[in-house]
Amino acid sequence: MVLNNLAKTILVSAMTAGVIACSATDTASTSSNAKQANQSADLIAVNPTWLNQSYANYRAGDETLKRVVASVVKAADQALTKPTVSVLDKTLVAPSGDKQDYISVGPYWWPDPSKPDGLPWIKRDGKTNPASKTTGSDKPAMNDMLMYISSLSLAYYYTKEEKYAEKAASFIKTWFLNPQTRMNPSLDYGQAVPGAEDGRPYGIIETRWFIRLLDDIGLISNSKHFDETAQQQFKTWVSEYTQWLITNPLGQGACDAHNNHGTYCEAQIAAYALFTGQKDLAKQYVERVFKHRLAEQVKPNGAQPDELARTRPIHYSVFNLEAYVFAARVGDHLGMDMWNYQAANGASIKQMIDFILPSIKQQGYWQNVKDKKMRMGRLFYFLQYAHIKYGDVKYQQAISDLMPLVAEEDRSEFAQCLLIMPKPDNLSLSDLVKVDPTGEKSTYRCYY
Repeated sequence: MVLNNLAKTILVSAMTAGVIACSATDTASTSSNAKQANQSADLIAVNPTWLNQSYANYRAGDETLKRVVASVVKAADQALTKPTVSVLDKTLVAPSGDKQDYISVGPYWWPDPSKPDGLPWIKRDGKTNPASKTTGSDKPAMNDMLMYISSLSLAYYYTKEEKYAEKAASFIKTWFLNPQTRMNPSLDYGQAVPGAEDGRPYGIIETRWFIRLLDDIGLISNSKHFDETAQQQFKTWVSEYTQWLITNPLGQGACDAHNNHGTYCEAQIAAYALFTGQKDLAKQYVERVFKHRLAEQVKPNGAQPDELARTRPIHYSVFNLEAYVFAARVGDHLGMDMWNYQAANGASIKQMIDFILPSIKQQGYWQNVKDKKMRMGRLFYFLQYAHIKYGDVKYQQAISDLMPLVAEEDRSEFAQCLLIMPKPDNLSLSDLVKVDPTGEKSTYRCYY
């Protein structure tokens, strides 16, 4: 069966929306208070030392952090009003007939205008089909849920108010733990292409935010609303999903991909393995990222040819860099310094960052490259990491150069980074006010 019923259902939705006609268109806690809200050993991507120090600075009255926390709390308060969601809420059903199977549609695939029924759909890279964002599939609800959990868990850590942990826990339990509503720990039907494929390896990229979720759970792990039993149940789910990724042809295909899909697949397995106590497996996949993938994927100057060939080159270069950062963080837990690792051809995380850095002023390679869908504020996380790891003042200067661009964007995606990592010495409250006068833009989470 090749999604014939799915294709018809999506096609009807697409026609209703007019989309067919649109052919173009790190260590122990530094404060006892912080320790009460965080199990540092459970954090993967977030450095617990940095997190706890930011919390201590917030408690000491840092005005910049107080402003960002207020924005997080506002986002969390909004999340409190949202209903819990599950894979049962979608209108489509996977070819398996089991509604607990996750299903989504490839975002860049569209009905073929030359075919009466539009089948099979054809690819238009960089052009997102609105039909892929409807309630027919699981992806929109899952992404919203993960965003809510992120705000709620961070709000809980900083305020100690149980209502935030309680709501976050209800989202997690409904989507992952409740036997009647949980998502099956597999992804056989991710990024389907109507009329062509029931599911593709490319679907694995859609669970990348689960890496963040591991840390969100770490932030609420001391709450009475997500006790050790729930934590163990979640680890069992993650372990089962990890096994599926390793043994299923779709998971194997994703990890063998030459571009960001492969990097993110391997980074996911590394993080999940660490989270579930499989350190040897985690090490194996960190090594796959750096010792096998890096030299093939990144040039000595840090350029990423596969990502530069896309219609959104800055976005995808940063996107792939993020997967390397996640893998490096897993390496930190295993005593592997991948921040300073150099492949045989000279490629490294630092080189990747240095190649992207001139895009802030559209210099060098980026002089005539435009990426309208890239929010440049996302670069803050990587620039600050680079400054901490490599100590070069050029990264701090780049952060200053970034601020005027962030002021023009609809989200200040750097603001919440201040809650999980050291604040740059040259960044003040007045700078934050300039880029986000009302605080409304800072409700979006840090790009990590």
